[in-house]
Amino acid sequence: MKKLPSKNMFLIILLGGGVVAFVLLSIFPNYIAYSNINHEIEELEVQIEEQKILSPIFEDLREKARFEKPQDLPFPEKEVLPKNETGRISLIIQDIVQKNGFALDRIVTDMSSLAAESETLKMSVYMIGDFMQLRPVLLHLGALPYLSHIETIQIERFDGRNKVMLALWIAREQ
Repeated sequence: MKKLPSKNMFLIILLGGGVVAFVLLSIFPNYIAYSNINHEIEELEVQIEEQKILSPIFEDLREKARFEKPQDLPFPEKEVLPKNETGRISLIIQDIVQKNGFALDRIVTDMSSLAAESETLKMSVYMIGDFMQLRPVLLHLGALPYLSHIETIQIERFDGRNKVMLALWIAREQ
């Protein structure tokens, strides 16, 4: 067996190293990326199958959860409180509270919303009474056409009675 000259041996090693470097720098990273993408595709296919299985259940639950307005509750057309009625709103709320068995503690009008000539007026109603009478109060307040929304309901119990605070937003003329 003949020995190859060292120059040829060096070229063979250099060429072999070049092939290995080419594989390591270009083909191997692409193979890893390909493997990762295949793994993601498999995960997405599993998720799609789960969604196909759960879709009828979701549709059924969405049908059952669809909100329909109860027929026995008042849903008046929304209006704004006329400017000349702004002073009477406290009396209207006081009347609703007292007719439903609550003792009115106080009504606080947010002066910043009153002074700013905004489209809404914030009022805090503090009352004391039986918790079971709160529903009729809320129903009567909800029947007011200019009640924009009730922001907060806080209920505290003391001395065997309930202290209730309602933060109301009233739509009004500017």
